[in-house]
Amino acid sequence: MARMSLIAVVAALLLATGCRDPRRDHAHLLVEPAPMEAVREGFLIPGAGEADYVEQVAATRQAYREALESLIAYYRSVGNYTKGQWAQTELRTFNQMVKYTYLAPAETAPANLQARDVIDQAEQLYADGMKLFREAGGGLLIVDEAKLRESLQYFNQLIAKYPTSTRIDDAAYRAGQIYEHLKNYELAAVYYQRAFQWNDNTPYPARYRAAMILDHRLKMRSEALALYQLAVEREARYSDNVENAKRRIAELTGAGQQPME
Repeated sequence: MARMSLIAVVAALLLATGCRDPRRDHAHLLVEPAPMEAVREGFLIPGAGEADYVEQVAATRQAYREALESLIAYYRSVGNYTKGQWAQTELRTFNQMVKYTYLAPAETAPANLQARDVIDQAEQLYADGMKLFREAGGGLLIVDEAKLRESLQYFNQLIAKYPTSTRIDDAAYRAGQIYEHLKNYELAAVYYQRAFQWNDNTPYPARYRAAMILDHRLKMRSEALALYQLAVEREARYSDNVENAKRRIAELTGAGQQPME
């Protein structure tokens, strides 16, 4: 009798173990998608605090330059050649030093822009940028990085100068491709997001590209999951992307793991 009871207990334990859902064992690894409100606002978008600091840096640079120019003028007026040369050397050094902009046009432009107006100047900027983009390799095999960087200037100029143009999502997507090639993944993700934020019906796989970068490059899995889900819903024309997105969604959420029978 005791032996039969022991066998029953062992069998029950084996049965319980066999029926255990493996997703429970890895629950701490599963990902919840970022909320839609965060998706609408965008990921990696600089806050107001950063913009304030960047403006302060720009203002300080300008004030420093003007102060040196005034000092040079003063030494010239009093005939102090030696100190005038010092100030000129300092100004020349300042002018030659690298000065980062810190904020790209897509980072400072709002998420709620609408690509609605056909603007001739914007059309020309886009055409000029695309000509250089194609000559550089067209995003397939880059053969001229200098032309690629030059085309980026056209796309950014379009976004900054003509923010209501029907070309802003095109320019944002192309800029995203360029930043991705240059391995500036944070900016690439921002520009891809701007493409679909500014034109909800953009013809480009911007949601999928942003998700891939957030997932594989920046390890922002929750944010990537939300964009993979949007890519499946809104970018059906890119069937390969959709299949890859579905597979990755299953991996991140554990949906692809079936309980053992």
